[in-house]
Amino acid sequence: MASFVLVLGACTNEVVSDSFDRTADGTIDFTVGVESSPAQSAMTRADVSTTNYYAMKVGSQVRLKVDGTWAGKTPETISQKTTCTTVDATTAAPTVNALLFTENEMLYWDDYGTGDPDNATNTAAGLKVYGVAVDGQTTAPAVADAEWESIPWNVITSGENVLNSDILVSNNLTNYTFANRKSDDAKKMIFVHPLSKITFNLTASDGFTDGTVGATEKKFKKEPTLYLSKATTLAGVDETSNHYALTTGTINIQDATAASDGTASKLIAGTTSTSNTNVTVIKQAIVYPGTQLGANATDVVAVLNADGNIYYITASAIHTAITNAGGHTDFKTLPGYNYIFNITVKKSGVTLTASVTNWVDVEAEKAYPVINMTGHVGDGDAASTGFSSFDLYLNDQNIAKGYTKVTTSPTIDSNGKVGFANTLYWTYHDQHYHFRGIYPTDTEVKTDATDQHQYVEVSNGAYDVSTFPSNFVMGMPEIAENTLCGSTDHTNVYMDQEGICARTEPINLNFRYMMSRVDVNLTSSNSTDANYVDLTNAEVELVNVGTDGQILLSDRSAVVTTYADTWALAGTSSTEYHGIIVPQLLENTAKGKVQFKITVYSDSNKTHKSVYYATVADIKVKTSGSTDAAAVTDAWKAGTHYVYNLTITKTAISATVSLTDWTTYEGSTEVWF
Repeated sequence: MASFVLVLGACTNEVVSDSFDRTADGTIDFTVGVESSPAQSAMTRADVSTTNYYAMKVGSQVRLKVDGTWAGKTPETISQKTTCTTVDATTAAPTVNALLFTENEMLYWDDYGTGDPDNATNTAAGLKVYGVAVDGQTTAPAVADAEWESIPWNVITSGENVLNSDILVSNNLTNYTFANRKSDDAKKMIFVHPLSKITFNLTASDGFTDGTVGATEKKFKKEPTLYLSKATTLAGVDETSNHYALTTGTINIQDATAASDGTASKLIAGTTSTSNTNVTVIKQAIVYPGTQLGANATDVVAVLNADGNIYYITASAIHTAITNAGGHTDFKTLPGYNYIFNITVKKSGVTLTASVTNWVDVEAEKAYPVINMTGHVGDGDAASTGFSSFDLYLNDQNIAKGYTKVTTSPTIDSNGKVGFANTLYWTYHDQHYHFRGIYPTDTEVKTDATDQHQYVEVSNGAYDVSTFPSNFVMGMPEIAENTLCGSTDHTNVYMDQEGICARTEPINLNFRYMMSRVDVNLTSSNSTDANYVDLTNAEVELVNVGTDGQILLSDRSAVVTTYADTWALAGTSSTEYHGIIVPQLLENTAKGKVQFKITVYSDSNKTHKSVYYATVADIKVKTSGSTDAAAVTDAWKAGTHYVYNLTITKTAISATVSLTDWTTYEGSTEVWF
């Protein structure tokens, strides 16, 4: 029995099998995918289901650091390192690799105290997982224990095997828990490119007729050479010093960032392909972010030698592409971007186009248009006086999370045209964006810690009839017919599931009030009537009402977070009352049915009072703009104005009377003395 107890203690908290196999749900495993989107600060990698990924080459070695805690253990902090190799991607999951561990490199959940009942708190915190690799390399970069935060890294400058310096790092698994070990998304490590790539697509054209290098119709006689230049004029291109590419620095694996130490080197681009049927030779280089791609349009970025012919590649074309890509202000490389020069080489000269793309290449012909936007409040109304600015939020992933403020207080003119202080561009042609406009400006957007949905906090309040808009409004894109990424089956839809792709047509943000407006008008009978009630000192309150809540950015729905026994409507006169109310059900599980409570005092000193109650769902009401009254029985909805006309009269006291007769006892017919 003692032996049995010891073995059981080493198992995970799963049901114990007869074999007590330590690997049954006890091994820690991951899958990996490489993110091909630019690492922009305005974006997030929180949702792995929609971002563009690709699998690593099979057999790539990955070095991992897996951190956790074990309450009560000395020390509580546990950090283990291991290596594994990528398994070939499958047809069912072509963008991710499984990882293969050798027996002595396998990690187990119970090594982190998962099966220890006293470790429940720490177990819930999960594991932090960091990874480093080079795609296609069978040996991962060597990382000393002290280098996981900052590892020295030099890119290759000689032109030989240049992609061996394309280091990949992963830091997205910060709470990988035992409970989620079978979830494909939960255990997916996302590897990103912290460095920048420069690509030269060289295509042989007129005059190259008898070469052998390449798989295109026209070929080079020998492999071209190409190096980066810092010359500012053609006159200075022969200078021997071309040290300006940033090539050394450190990689922070935990932050997934690269920091150059400022060292600049002469850089020769290396050949990565001669078998492409469209491009004769592909030359590439890896550099640190911040490498200058020509400060001016006339700067010579690269010098090409193709079969003895010398060509000078200027910065003009790449600058246009960088500007259109957005996010660049000084024509310096950004992490995760691949800067592509498409070069057609002719004996008589060279023609050049360029593009800036993510790691998955986009052809240069695809445009990066300016984000064009209009805005209005309501269904088709023109822009209204007083509504002249808002904050714009953007999301390129799951609509429930990841919205980031990309510009503050863009202007709206009298025609609804939106103007931005800084021009906004689509990142690339196939990019899909979700947009939200928020007013008032500087409204705080919060993120729920549990499911990461984003929201704005709202509360019941007064309505200001003199100000437009007088309360919180949120804008959502309305897409006109036949403009939704070439589709023909969408008519004036609010587009959110797929997002909106790059377009030159204006995107209309339709702003709607996110709260409910409730007005109460009190009247009584004629003052000469016996049942007349003097409403001079009346108060109107809502009973069992939600007072605070959240408006979700994902679908503009409302969630009530706080309820109150009573909440007073503001009075603009002795008979008119109003309030801005969190949208809600008229019967909630927290309190019950929502009611009106009307308290009428005999004088301003509130000496005596009469109280009247009415259940809201039982009262007929006309919504603003309607002609027929009907009871609103289910909910107060966002953006809807409800007007309640309540007549308060005295309740007559009526009574009936009855008389109970005497109880009579008759005497006996016989009298005894």
